[in-house]
Amino acid sequence: MTNVLYESAYGSTRQYAETLAARLGTVAQQLSDADPAALRSSPEPLVVLSYVHGPSIPAAGFVADHDLGARPVAVCAVGMTLLEDARAKDQMAGALGKKGEVARFYLPGRLSYSTMGRKHRMIMWGIIKALKAKREADRSANDRAMIDSYDRDTDRVDPAELDQVVQWAEAQGHRS
Repeated sequence: MTNVLYESAYGSTRQYAETLAARLGTVAQQLSDADPAALRSSPEPLVVLSYVHGPSIPAAGFVADHDLGARPVAVCAVGMTLLEDARAKDQMAGALGKKGEVARFYLPGRLSYSTMGRKHRMIMWGIIKALKAKREADRSANDRAMIDSYDRDTDRVDPAELDQVVQWAEAQGHRS
């Protein structure tokens, strides 16, 4: 049975993890409750999901920092970058270092300005200010999407994006 671990900031990663776990017939567990030693001893597939905050992807950091044995591992990054940009940039490839055999998936998330802390709001304000300072012709589609959604709760969660993760996990489960 596939293990599903997650860390969530605004609830979208938890939503994905719980949906994925239900589809795979298991239960999602918070990353903070995970026992790396127990995970190492299992041959079953492991899927670790987390949010993306700038250069930080806790799921990728967890996988990079722990010996998870020979089991198949996938990492899912949930963020607000447009999917085509996130996939093209593949930020997790560098974060995972020598663990290049780890499957990587990018999922659209949710950003809740209404519940965002002051520090995160100030960071977002600075990012948006810098993006607005760019000439319009130099702004990417992702830049425009960030500007357009600034200071508005935005929900891009799409459970159908989990289909690729389910297919990966089911294919790995047949190999172990």
